[in-house]
Amino acid sequence: MSFLWKKEKSILAKIEGYLQECDSGAERFLACMRSMISKTPPTAVDNLISLVHESESKADDLRREIEYELYNKALIPELREDILNILETLDAIPNTFEEICFEMCLEKIEIPQPFKQGFLELVDKSLHAFSLIRVALRGLFYKKIDVMEDIDRVDQYESAVDGIERELIGAIFSSELPKSDKIQLRQVVKNLARISDLAQAVGDKLTIAIVKRRI
Repeated sequence: MSFLWKKEKSILAKIEGYLQECDSGAERFLACMRSMISKTPPTAVDNLISLVHESESKADDLRREIEYELYNKALIPELREDILNILETLDAIPNTFEEICFEMCLEKIEIPQPFKQGFLELVDKSLHAFSLIRVALRGLFYKKIDVMEDIDRVDQYESAVDGIERELIGAIFSSELPKSDKIQLRQVVKNLARISDLAQAVGDKLTIAIVKRRI
């Protein structure tokens, strides 16, 4: 038996569509961050930011559709609330993708050469945590037996991201950059690290849902 009954196939289909849009947003975000860090032409970056925004908007629309259908289906209230809580927390991740892209663009933030590799690693590890929690989420709905292993791996990546975050901030504030630039870069680091924090928060909610149903 999966997390939802077979008669709720329409909800599962919408959730799957939502997760696929989140995946698309993550891919676009990665491309956008790589372009920003490597300083590609502004027009190319603007196009990528538009695509990230498009994915975030579509994900929002799909989430609202899922919420509407959940409230109109004869689901057990506790089950409905678990799903809504999980999706609400997950939805903060594509929002964060968009916020980071706009922040770097509007504030014209440039990553100095000595920190480029650290920022790229931070992006990579954060998105890996997101990818793992997505796998775990699908496992919850389709009864993948090693869901808890995926959640544990998210925790490991979140810890790795914490380490990179501390290292980068330490290096930034040890540099000769103006203080205003240091503060600006620190905020970008913290926002990037937030992605793995949110993935871990989704993992916590997934764990509760799994334990409650003894999946």
